[in-house]
Amino acid sequence: MVVLKHVKRDSACFISHIDMLRHVSRILRRAGIPVKFSQGFNPHALVFFSPPLAVGVSSDSEYLAIDTDMPKDEVMERYNRAVPYTISAEKAFACEKNPNLQAKIIAADYIFDVAFAPLDFSGGFEIEYTKKGETVKENVSDRIINAFDVDGKLCMRLANGNSSLRPDRILGELNRRLGSDLRVTDVKKIAQYVDDSGLTVAVDEFLTESSK
Repeated sequence: MVVLKHVKRDSACFISHIDMLRHVSRILRRAGIPVKFSQGFNPHALVFFSPPLAVGVSSDSEYLAIDTDMPKDEVMERYNRAVPYTISAEKAFACEKNPNLQAKIIAADYIFDVAFAPLDFSGGFEIEYTKKGETVKENVSDRIINAFDVDGKLCMRLANGNSSLRPDRILGELNRRLGSDLRVTDVKKIAQYVDDSGLTVAVDEFLTESSK
């Protein structure tokens, strides 16, 4: 099993997660990467993704797990020859089995293209968005793990997994509090984290330890 850490930037930000699922099998065939298939009546390629990224948000930290016997360095080299720079891989990890990042990832860090300013969540953080044609209002302060300064920009660690908080859904309230005009294209994911025996660990660190 090989896990590629890849980016999603520029025009690729507007490719939905479902469309990425559809394209990856063709990318791997074009790259000449042999992928194992499931057994049974309807076999499918054993390829696994980290949790979906909101459309329009860029990322330096997406993960693609491929069940293959090919060495990780060759997988990354072939993959990068077959894709544009907008979804290119920057790291490769070898794992004995599927790390199941879709289920294990519990949080992600997002940088917002606005100057850092302290935010107070003690009184709640109420957002409003549309879901299935209906307006939803909810207090999401319990899903904002932290807000901190990264190179002068606002960075927020948001919950993922069963209680996921999409960064695009908090933009309205952020703009109100900061007096800014942030749009979804002003957000970039820079890291993801898993729950490893009760500890919050960066995915890169988790995959490095898993490969030992």
